[in-house]
Amino acid sequence: MNKIKQLTQITCLTIIAFGHATAQPFTNLQTQIVPEDLSTYLKQHDDGWFAYSVPAQSNTRSMCCYDKGKQAVCDLTTRNYGYGSSSDSPYTDNVNVFVQLNDGEVEQIMPIGDHCDVKAEGLTVAWLTDVSNNQSIQWLQQQAIQSGDDHNGSMYVLGLHQGDEAAEALMDLAEDNAGEYSEQAVFWLGQRQSDGYQYLAELYESLPVGDVRRKLNFALSQNHTDEAVALLKTIALGDRDSEQQADAIFWLSQTDDVADLPEFLIDLMSNTSSNKVQERAIFSLSQINTSQANQQLAMLVKDHKDAQVREKSLFWLAQNSPEQARTAAMDLLKSSHRESEQENAVFVLSQLPSEQSSTALFEVIKGDYKRGIKKKALFWLSQSDDPETISQLEDLL
Repeated sequence: MNKIKQLTQITCLTIIAFGHATAQPFTNLQTQIVPEDLSTYLKQHDDGWFAYSVPAQSNTRSMCCYDKGKQAVCDLTTRNYGYGSSSDSPYTDNVNVFVQLNDGEVEQIMPIGDHCDVKAEGLTVAWLTDVSNNQSIQWLQQQAIQSGDDHNGSMYVLGLHQGDEAAEALMDLAEDNAGEYSEQAVFWLGQRQSDGYQYLAELYESLPVGDVRRKLNFALSQNHTDEAVALLKTIALGDRDSEQQADAIFWLSQTDDVADLPEFLIDLMSNTSSNKVQERAIFSLSQINTSQANQQLAMLVKDHKDAQVREKSLFWLAQNSPEQARTAAMDLLKSSHRESEQENAVFVLSQLPSEQSSTALFEVIKGDYKRGIKKKALFWLSQSDDPETISQLEDLL
């Protein structure tokens, strides 16, 4: 039978190393009988803190409190801190779950790792021994459903648990397709590097088109597995939901180590007539911001048959590589017969760094271009506050 160890009249408690056999940090303990499940325990207590420990999933970074970006003692008497883990945190074997009750309701659920100190000045904290992994998972799943979201931290803690049972509980919550808590369940599955992908793949097949299913894109981008990237590419190539397809293209650009992404995006653009998909692919190329991606944007400006594609490619190229954009815009002015496209090229030239912009715009004014295009270049030059540009304008006029 489970037992509870009650800390009474604590003045200052520091808990450093937890585990099922680590009662040593506690003093002034009273042994009490614990109910069969956590829900029953809640019904018997209205206020205060209780805590228990369960095994963490593999490669879980130790959770702790942070103050201005630095690890700090978790003080149960205040909320003036953030908590979580970082890439610098050591790995933890356990998730030490601290739960605050207020008028019989769960106020917050805070996971703390083995390498984090806890302070509880003036508080009574009930330490529950031998809470099983399944007990904790079932209770947290209930809390997520009752709260309707993850504001109390129930799904964050659930996602840290060891074993398939935790992933299956998150999948059940996601399959409810019930708004925010289902979306959060998808997110936390994406954080499970060891087993999350297989559940995300199943959800992709089972969920109906809608907001919860679309959250799979971000979760896949965070999963950091080859399989997750491959599925995200599949979605980007032609999901039945055009909004999810476009969103997948964006999240591919935010995913590390997709070596062939520029070529993938170009191939995608050549096999779709959707303006939305093309626009998102162009934006994603700009987000990669490598010499290879910028060269692909320049090629789109030069060769793509769609004027809108050329214009958007030129705009984003200018944000990443002004010199390439200057060359592409000048070439476009010479090759295009569309006045709107020529005007857009002049506008892009006006947005380049000052010296590059002035040189290019004066070249337009002095070149063999239509009068209207020259007037546009003159207008943008007149907006300059650079003394040298103003002096050249005066000489020209």
